[in-house]
Amino acid sequence: MRTLRAILIFTLTIAATVSFGQSLSLDSCLTLTLKNNTKVKNAALDVEAAKEVKRQAFTKYFPQVSAIGVGYHAVSPLLEYGINDIDNAGLRNLLNVLYTEYGQALGFPRSISLLEKGVAIGQLAVQPVFMGGQIVNGNRLANVGVQAAELQNRLAAQEALLQTEESYWLVISLQEKEKTILQAQELLDTLYKDVTTAQNAGLLLKNDVLKVTLKRNELLSNKLKVENGIALATSALCQSIGIQYDTTIKLIDTLGEIMPPESIYTETDTAVAKRNETQLLELNLKAEKLKKKMSVGATLPQLIIGYGGTYGNLITDKSSYKGLAFATMRIPITAWWETSHKLKEHNIRIEQAQNSYNDLTEKMSLQTRQAWNELTEAYLQLAIADETVVAAAENLKIATDNFHAGLVPLSELLEAETVHRQAVDQCCDAKIAYKIKMARYRILVSAE
Repeated sequence: MRTLRAILIFTLTIAATVSFGQSLSLDSCLTLTLKNNTKVKNAALDVEAAKEVKRQAFTKYFPQVSAIGVGYHAVSPLLEYGINDIDNAGLRNLLNVLYTEYGQALGFPRSISLLEKGVAIGQLAVQPVFMGGQIVNGNRLANVGVQAAELQNRLAAQEALLQTEESYWLVISLQEKEKTILQAQELLDTLYKDVTTAQNAGLLLKNDVLKVTLKRNELLSNKLKVENGIALATSALCQSIGIQYDTTIKLIDTLGEIMPPESIYTETDTAVAKRNETQLLELNLKAEKLKKKMSVGATLPQLIIGYGGTYGNLITDKSSYKGLAFATMRIPITAWWETSHKLKEHNIRIEQAQNSYNDLTEKMSLQTRQAWNELTEAYLQLAIADETVVAAAENLKIATDNFHAGLVPLSELLEAETVHRQAVDQCCDAKIAYKIKMARYRILVSAE
């Protein structure tokens, strides 16, 4: 009984998972994009890499400590000095006599050997005190790198989300066109029965039946194209959101209520100021100024203090510890010649960054205004498309009634059906275009 219950629970769980996998809303697709999209994940990794660079720069504030070990063994002593090496002949003779009488007995060597073999270990600690502001500005530059990586991450997310939304609405558009084709097929199937009956009764020519047959075949061909388009567009959507494509996947959102463009309108200057691209341009200008400060710092006096010590027997056979505290002041003199040219280069880079900021912010203003114009135009086109659908539907109803009353030929009814189907498709396209343009404008006026 327990086994059966476990199997039932497992089956229901799998069924629920599959059901969830088959139905995707726009919000769920956007969430999956932020989680699975390759560009978004790589941009997030760039942020982590920039943070590691910032942590590297921070370590420059602290002492740099290193350990060293050394050992050597010479073929012969590097330094050897004996009685015979004494230049004073009288002293040399006296020492030879004393050594002959007493030296060997007391175990004294005739000569002293140094630097034949030895080992030592040591440590060195160096603390920068003043480096011309290079460490401080280096850390500031690393922090700018983190901020830039975070902005690039936001831009990557915006781009991926927009691509996902466009792909989603493309699939919805094709699904709506498929519905339109199915509705037209129902109409033509009914019409085919009617004209076949009328032709059998001698009321219509066989040519009229062939016209309906050709129209039905045309719809079947269009239906196949739309189905293939849905499969391809859904596959592209799955790739964008990072899931496996499945033929059972269905998108559950509809075109729904259309919000007017005024609902998301933002002043152009305000929108441009908030954009991630604007903030990136500001960071680029700030980075160039920091690079200039670092070049200046390289020409200023640099003060370093430190301490080093060794323990070993590098010189004599007796091991001992030696320590040394030191301070170093470095004053670049000839570096100013080279640095003067570096500073001129930095001034040029700063001017270029300022020019890019001015130029690109103006272009972003134009881009934002153009996006707003396109959005309002799409909204007006949508209103026109809605009116066209209403008129085409009324025209189809009149043509249908007149055909059954024998007042118009079959060709006029088929033409009315084609016009209605085209109007519905164009209205759907207008809605999708408006949704996409609204998404694009929303990204331009939002920093998130």
